Order: sequence, then structure tokens, then C-alpha cells
Amino acid sequence: MRKRVEERVRQKGRDFQKSKTGSVVAFKVGFRDFNPLDSYIWFELYGSPSDRDVDLIGSVIQSWYVMGRLGAFNSSNLQLANSSMEYDPLYDADKGFKVMPSSFHDISDVEFQDNWGRVWVDLGTSDFFAIDVLLNCFTVLSSEYVGIQQIVFGGRRMGDWEEGMTDPQFGYKYFKI
Repeated sequence: MRKRVEERVRQKGRDFQKSKTGSVVAFKVGFRDFNPLDSYIWFELYGSPSDRDVDLIGSVIQSWYVMGRLGAFNSSNLQLANSSMEYDPLYDADKGFKVMPSSFHDISDVEFQDNWGRVWVDLGTSDFFAIDVLLNCFTVLSSEYVGIQQIVFGGRRMGDWEEGMTDPQFGYKYFKI
């Protein structure tokens, strides 16, 4: 036990008692003319994101995209979701192989202007289950690390977003997917 505590202190250093940096308030979720094949996902933060915040949010979206590209969000093959794990569950690999594949098609880089961020998505043949997974990730991200006020699926303009404004001097940041 002592070794584990010492290891944890060594890893965390002076931030051992560091408090949460996220929000204690749940973010709002809205949909505005959301087309899963051609829409932006917007997120409003409580303040301008730091470089660390941009990396965290971008990494979450990048991971979500990679999983979607590999067919993770296919509710036609949820064999274990409603199974009891108390007993040895059965997974039929042949059934999983024969299910119609589903995949994300495309995504843009994640962009930020001041306290707004956006990413364009084409969810392809993936299920809306993908949106639930993203919102679950953002829920913890918002409460633990980066406070998010709202997430809006769809819409061409949000807040005071200016198309073509890509100068870091004026608050523009991006995460390359």
C-alpha cells in the first residue's frame, strides 16, 4: 500500500491534491437542423480554451472518430449490451462478422474561436448511438477538466463565429485530426 501511495505522489508531484478544473453544472444539449451526413457539432466553453483544453477536446473527438471509422457505433451488433455478466456470456463472432458494417465517413479539424469550438462531421452509416457515446465522454470531460456550457448539433453559425478567421492573435486555435 505504501509503495502505491509513494508511486502516486511521485507521478502527480505537487498536483497531488489538485482540484477539478471543470464545471459542476451540466451542459445543455440542443439540435438545430442536424444532418448526420453534413453538420457541425458546436460546443461553447465557459472561457477561451488553453492549449491543454484544445488538446483534450481534440483528442476526445479524434478518438471518437477513429472508433466510428472502425465501425464501433453499430447497434445491429450489440450482443453483450443487455447480457448478464454474472454468467459466462456468449459472443457469436460469425454473427458479428455478418452484420452490415457501419462507419463514419469524414470529419474536419476541431476549430476554436474564443469560447466556441466546432467540428464538421459526416457520420456515414453509423448509428445515433455514436452521439450518445460522444455526449458521455463530454459529460466527464466537462465536469473534470474543461467546463462546457452547451453542445449544439447542427446549424451553420453559432455565437459570434466568423468564417475565415484563422488568426491565432484573435483567439483562433485548432486541433488537427
